[in-house]
Amino acid sequence: MTSPNDRHADPPSRPQSSDDQYDVGYKRPPKHSQFPKGKSGNPGGRPKAPIGISIKDMLDGDQMGKNGEVISKREAIVIRMLNDALAGNQKAFGRFVKFLALSELKRIEPSSQVKNVYYESKPMTPEEHETFKRNFGLPRDQWT
Repeated sequence: MTSPNDRHADPPSRPQSSDDQYDVGYKRPPKHSQFPKGKSGNPGGRPKAPIGISIKDMLDGDQMGKNGEVISKREAIVIRMLNDALAGNQKAFGRFVKFLALSELKRIEPSSQVKNVYYESKPMTPEEHETFKRNFGLPRDQWT
């Protein structure tokens, strides 16, 4: 006979519930609301990603210019890039030069053989000296 304090004794068993006595609670939904075996909870599946517009389609269109002239969007981009470069925007100028090199439109002049340029310095007249001081300050030889 086993005593209640015996360690090796089997724990008291719970009464076995039959199928009609299903415990409902946390993570145990009622049987009637569970998905049947083999049926997905998401029958439509994950929605397909929308088809985006390609850059080629965007650039193939036309655009109205300031003067009413219709030009291609590609031409409008190049004109805008050139105008920004000519306005002094250094990034736009760099992009424009890179664009010219990639499109093989950049014209490279052959360099001449002259490496150093020598010139004779001539003294300034008093009028030139005054004009220079007025515009630029003191000449370099008078810096202290």
